[in-house]
Amino acid sequence: MNPLKYPLHVAVPTAFDENETLDCQKTIAHMLHLQKQGIRSFLVCGSTGEQHSLSLSEKICLVDALAAETRFSKDAELLFGVAAIRYQEAQLLAMHIAQTSTIASIVLGFPPYICPTQSEAIAYAKGLILAVKKPVILYNNPRRTGFDLSEESLYILAQNSHVVGLKEAGDFKRIPAIKPNLSDDFRMYAGGEQDLIKKVQLGFDGLSSMAGNLYPQEMIDCWQELSSTKNLDTETPAWIRLMAAAAGDPSQTVSYLPWLKAQLATQQANFGHCRKPLGMTSLKGANQ
Repeated sequence: MNPLKYPLHVAVPTAFDENETLDCQKTIAHMLHLQKQGIRSFLVCGSTGEQHSLSLSEKICLVDALAAETRFSKDAELLFGVAAIRYQEAQLLAMHIAQTSTIASIVLGFPPYICPTQSEAIAYAKGLILAVKKPVILYNNPRRTGFDLSEESLYILAQNSHVVGLKEAGDFKRIPAIKPNLSDDFRMYAGGEQDLIKKVQLGFDGLSSMAGNLYPQEMIDCWQELSSTKNLDTETPAWIRLMAAAAGDPSQTVSYLPWLKAQLATQQANFGHCRKPLGMTSLKGANQ
């Protein structure tokens, strides 16, 4: 049985104030807002890409703030993104998370930009799995990182019992060929809502949701129906709202995170800013 309780989690953005200082309490306040709407599993410092703007000390500060928070329900499940260009920094973060009972699992991303070989990526992942001593979801996102985890590398890493899932944002069409070579309870997470119906029909049984930040109840309802029937009426208002939330700015002039935070600000207290260049549309806007 997979040790992680929920196949659906919401990947929450990271809050920053107007000076781009990390705001742990605003980040947590958003999570508590989602909790009131029925969300029980949260991915922090992952999927939105903002983790790569955080220093190691900031990431540790966020872990500690989550550990100190007493308002999460007893059945809440917190996942934390771990990825870095420098292995030593990722290892120190993993070791800190290992000492934090509040964090149930990590989502292990591969280093961006440097394009490691498959053998280098395996060594990197094995070291972090050993350091964290918690369930691990591997995160393959070749468009963002420049690295694509091969099927053979996945099988090697999945031999470790701590590796319980894969968040796949690359070639989702390979999943039917991959699943038979993994344990029955190994969970395949879709990275976002794009092509979600097709992904579930191909074998995905988990979701790392961004649209759930805006429409948590709709996300819960649609996911429950989709995961049970493998299909969904795409004309329902809930699904249409979710698809719009997943697509982002209709004009495509603002990147996804600034757009998402602007939408969140209309729903609740101001969620905060992005670190530039995200949200930067002019030199004046950069306070130069």
